[in-house]
Amino acid sequence: MKLRLREILKDRSMTLKAFSELSGISQPNLSNYINGNVSPTLEMLTRISESLNVPLTELFEEPASLEFYVRYKGNMHSITSKDIINLIESKCSNG
Repeated sequence: MKLRLREILKDRSMTLKAFSELSGISQPNLSNYINGNVSPTLEMLTRISESLNVPLTELFEEPASLEFYVRYKGNMHSITSKDIINLIESKCSNG
């Protein structure tokens, strides 16, 4: 089973290099986990989830089947849940 690590990092606009530095896990190992070439140990899974501050189970959940896109200046852009949360937080803080 592949980890959802790629999607989680993308949602957070975080590179594999940045996450490697944050978690202390080498980029080649992370890449192997993402591509399903190697299965991480429970210790590695715990380290990944703690570094991302997400429940361990979120690493394995299927991504939402609902996707949003917006066309802006002729280009299509996907809208992530993080984008929606940021918009809501911005609206709430501006009163």
